[in-house]
Amino acid sequence: MMALSYAIATTLLMILEIVRCYSFGEERGSISLSLNSFYAIFLDEKDSLAADGGLAITHLTLIVGCAMPLWVTQIVNVTDESNLLVRLLPFVGVLVLGIGDSAGAIAGIKFGSHPWPGGSSRTLEGSLCMFVSMFALLYLVGFDDLFKVGTVLAIVTLFEASTSQIDNLCLPLAGTSLVVLFAA
Repeated sequence: MMALSYAIATTLLMILEIVRCYSFGEERGSISLSLNSFYAIFLDEKDSLAADGGLAITHLTLIVGCAMPLWVTQIVNVTDESNLLVRLLPFVGVLVLGIGDSAGAIAGIKFGSHPWPGGSSRTLEGSLCMFVSMFALLYLVGFDDLFKVGTVLAIVTLFEASTSQIDNLCLPLAGTSLVVLFAA
């Protein structure tokens, strides 16, 4: 049911984005302008073209990034419930984006004073908070293979610190791939 909800949300966001980007006449033009002014509040540097009527993809990639691990779980039809990493797989997107990336961004903005080498805008403090928040949550809910889980989370955290791409897609993809590799 959750996979269907993600698919519906993605579809609705795509429809809104099409309406926002293209005006098909006076009446729909006003809807487009209203959506543009609403969206302008939430745009970041990755969606700079959207301010001029271009495509805004951050919100779409957030939904797809959260949904992708669940969709992969259903497509691959993973049924090994005894493997803890397999049980983690459907939740990797929400864990990485909803918990880790969010906590890391807040901590990096509020407390970050040591940027990663190489000119990254990410900070060591934000990355540490990302890792600790994800690890703590999994520990609290009872994941006991903490070495494998910690390794996956550490690699995802390092990947987040080094990427300049749209991390809403890259992080869940990396996390999903690592969980599948480590679960094998």
